[in-house]
Amino acid sequence: MKFEIEKRNEAARIGWIEYKSRKIEIPAILWYSSPRIPAPIKTIRLGRDIKASGTFFYPKKGDIPPSMPYPYFFPQQFHDFASKWNESNATEFEIIDVKGNIRKEEKIYILQNTIELYSNPRYFVEAITEVRQKIGYKPLYAPAIALPSNLAILIYAGIDIVDSIAVVLKTRKGIYLTGEGEHKIEEIEEYPCSCKYCRKGINDFRSLLMHNYEAMKNEMAKVRNAIKNDSLRRLVEGKAVINAHIATILRLLDEKYNHFEKIWPIHGNKINASCYSLNMPPIKRFRERIIKRYEKPDVAKILLLLPCSSKKPYSISKSHTLFRKVINRISNRNVIHEVILTSPLGIVPRELENFYPAAHYDISVTGYWNREEKEMLQSMLDEYLAKNKYDAIISHLPKEMNFLSIDAISTCHEKPTGRDDLKRLEKVLYELSEEYEHVYPSWRRKAEAKSMLLFQFGSIGEFGECIVRGKFPEYKIYCNDKQAGVYVAKRGLFSLTLVGARKLGRNYWVEIDDFIPKGSIFAIGVKDADERIRSGDEVVVFHNGELRGIGVAKMNGSEMIESRHGEAVKIRHHV
Repeated sequence: MKFEIEKRNEAARIGWIEYKSRKIEIPAILWYSSPRIPAPIKTIRLGRDIKASGTFFYPKKGDIPPSMPYPYFFPQQFHDFASKWNESNATEFEIIDVKGNIRKEEKIYILQNTIELYSNPRYFVEAITEVRQKIGYKPLYAPAIALPSNLAILIYAGIDIVDSIAVVLKTRKGIYLTGEGEHKIEEIEEYPCSCKYCRKGINDFRSLLMHNYEAMKNEMAKVRNAIKNDSLRRLVEGKAVINAHIATILRLLDEKYNHFEKIWPIHGNKINASCYSLNMPPIKRFRERIIKRYEKPDVAKILLLLPCSSKKPYSISKSHTLFRKVINRISNRNVIHEVILTSPLGIVPRELENFYPAAHYDISVTGYWNREEKEMLQSMLDEYLAKNKYDAIISHLPKEMNFLSIDAISTCHEKPTGRDDLKRLEKVLYELSEEYEHVYPSWRRKAEAKSMLLFQFGSIGEFGECIVRGKFPEYKIYCNDKQAGVYVAKRGLFSLTLVGARKLGRNYWVEIDDFIPKGSIFAIGVKDADERIRSGDEVVVFHNGELRGIGVAKMNGSEMIESRHGEAVKIRHHV
């Protein structure tokens, strides 16, 4: 069996499995087929192209090994026995028990007890994450639970293969399926679908089944397009609004931060922030890096707290243009550090406003902050100030943010962009900044670049002696008059040269076999990799301690180690 991924969108993948000299494109639907129940044409037929081997009680020859039906709540001893039995009967497919032991091999894994697990969101999420930890990035098949309405969340959770069995069972009960939900056929006066079966009128089992199949195929097309466009999360959140079961699964998936964060790329499309976004992996990752990695520019002595803006990055918005004009009139402005407070990101220092997702989110602004947002922001601000010390704090925040408990000079009495409030801000900034030694722009650029490097890499390596040129945000780092890196605002990351790679050292590293990487490094050539690497990260390539290149990760570090196929690193410079 050969398995290759061509496109990733978080845990969802587009790719293919080579099975019996034919390709199964994932995400895939296996269509149940029997003499009485036809499958759509030109599809992979479950029961014909891929045959089941029966059960423990009635075994027969087939592709999918025989199953041993038993409840999830059975004692652990039974799960241990069942796992060994499943393993001994495995083909290129293997049925796996969440509670049992699993050997990671080149197989298609079939999750046991899916109907029982899916009925309980917490069990389902625990099972998916635990199984993924055991099988890694191998293909996963969850039988008998897929419907048009839940297909997106199943694929989003990391399931690669589903089937049409649940659709057949729903059809037998006279259920009309759509991407949003299900309805009893006798209660529908107008069909919300223009497929040929609905146009002719649904009057028997076959026509209802064929419509439900069309709904399933249409939903898979939406899912595949969403993966290609990096917008599957948006599709899933739309489903969660109208389906409490899906909403619960989504929230529980976000609780599995350590599992899903490493799958999320380091940058992506715009996030339409909603009530489901506060613990979304890339948003929580940004907050964690602020607290754990980031350090304020060391020359900054005065903290200025500012509200966010609807336009991103904040600097180009009307409100922040006014704030910047005030600050630029301060002669010793480089002692002032602007920090934006926002939901769902919490704290965004000005120099990080182009990092993902600070410049890539949109949120409905009503002036109302819910309890979770207030607690998140207060907690984050307390942790930030415990780590980053300032001589003075100025709050230029609107009245609706008065819930924050902070010892600060308030300069906003009415509206942050109001004339009187801006004058008050300028007066306070001038008086405070004049108390400090003058900080030159070159000092501030270098301090900001250090903070940005810490946020991106967790370390500044040997960049301490380098100088920084250019206008914010596109800083250029030079070491001994040679360019080491440039911050690319559109990408939201520093891009390094070979000089910069040497300065960064063994940090965000990939160890390869003995070859000169040109163009791309494929996973089969990777010997080891830093597990902090996320897709889209800047990575340094070594062989036995010798620098071989610098490039961009196309998969995360753990997947590079495990995979045997696919592009691992896109090389920009090689030795």
